[in-house]
Amino acid sequence: MKIRWNKVFNFFLLMILLVILAGFQNTFWYQLFGTVPAPMLWLCMVVYVALYRKLYGALFTIYIMSLAIMGFTVMPVKMLLLTLLFVFLILYTIRSRVFWDGPAYYTLMCIVASVSYHIIYFLGSWMMERNSAPLEFWDRIIQLVLTPAFCLPLFTILSKIDKLTLDELTTETRGYDL
Repeated sequence: MKIRWNKVFNFFLLMILLVILAGFQNTFWYQLFGTVPAPMLWLCMVVYVALYRKLYGALFTIYIMSLAIMGFTVMPVKMLLLTLLFVFLILYTIRSRVFWDGPAYYTLMCIVASVSYHIIYFLGSWMMERNSAPLEFWDRIIQLVLTPAFCLPLFTILSKIDKLTLDELTTETRGYDL
């Protein structure tokens, strides 16, 4: 089996960017803006992988991303993996029905992912954990507003990384015929 080093390089660049964004979100954001909740920048990366990678590659990458995110959160592993799996399934279902390439679609899918992430996380925590997550309505609304604001710069960075490191065979930029 031939190893495609461009895919490996792309994977490591995505992981480095994920760690940088999660670190910015968890430390530097609060130095600048105080108690204002940070946008979920790592979720935007999960959305990009879910939209522009093939099924098994996307699942593997999102699984490794969730393990990398674990260092930046107090969320249990089962909740993070379960939540990201359901968010991926929602995005994959939408992508298989309706897809167009570009930042507008990516931003729309980031909004869908943010809303579904909060709903799935809250319901999953309520059903599976002894001490469920608090609702924190205003914090979640602020995150839902701020997360799409960072989608355009992230889309530009991620698409440039893909142009530099991937070929046409490794990305999937269309829906599926069922």
